[in-house]
Amino acid sequence: MNRILVVLAFIFINQLLFSQEDPEVDKEIDEIIDNLITLDDAYLIDLINEVNNYKIIIASLDFNDKTYFLGRDLGINQFSISPQLMYKNSNGIYAGVAGAYYDKFDPKWDLTILTAGYGKFFGKHKNLKGELGYSRYIFSDTDSNDFENSIDGSFSIRNKNDYYGSIIDASYLFGKRTGFQTNIAVYGTIKLFDLGTTSDAEFVLVPNVSFLLASENIDTSRIDRLGIDLPYINRVVNSFEKFSLRNVQLNLPIQLDYDNFLLELGYNFNFPSSFEFEREVKNTSFFNLGFTYFFDLN
Repeated sequence: MNRILVVLAFIFINQLLFSQEDPEVDKEIDEIIDNLITLDDAYLIDLINEVNNYKIIIASLDFNDKTYFLGRDLGINQFSISPQLMYKNSNGIYAGVAGAYYDKFDPKWDLTILTAGYGKFFGKHKNLKGELGYSRYIFSDTDSNDFENSIDGSFSIRNKNDYYGSIIDASYLFGKRTGFQTNIAVYGTIKLFDLGTTSDAEFVLVPNVSFLLASENIDTSRIDRLGIDLPYINRVVNSFEKFSLRNVQLNLPIQLDYDNFLLELGYNFNFPSSFEFEREVKNTSFFNLGFTYFFDLN
């Protein structure tokens, strides 16, 4: 059961990250607008072409001081680290690799994810975006490969200045078993203050709340072969196969945005929903620390 929760939680984290627009592209666009009056036509055209033909690699490393699965505490006191490399270009193509390290798992490097897809902005102000991709999950423990693949889609909408927005994503997981999960997130961006006398470095608060809904197919073949028919097992299976709200998460991250570097420190609250076979589950919370760097390949 833990491996199912690991996959669902990791999909949620990655979908939220991949669905948001690259802030470095936003910066370049803002610089063009700020300097429109002083630019000559030829230089302006060159800058616009550069923005419209970007190629970047996003390198990130995220640390959580506690690890919860679908927001619930399973009695495993451990931290987790999630590195990631992602290539994106102005044609909407993205591809990358990510992983998950848990200090109490055996093996500790638990999961590697390969992903690729296509995304496109549209609308009058380019404030709408749709993405469709495929992910391949490679577990270090070969006995934990019930979900090996997923088809991922997302749709996001934001206001013109990206002060607030919403992201809806969905994933169909398949392999030996199947599952479906969708996440609805609403976020805001609040500028706190600039660092020093330049606006190149700024602190922003990016609060967001997300609602994770999911259903999973549970393999009962080994139980069936033993001829066991337990009402409790049936309740577990029925609960997991029912599409329902699994967790509500509130994230309160403060970000330092400087040039191509992004530093994030956040505090997070989980409000997990109880399954039919569970007593009321406790709310949980944890700290996260993230580092991101954007490499411009142009």
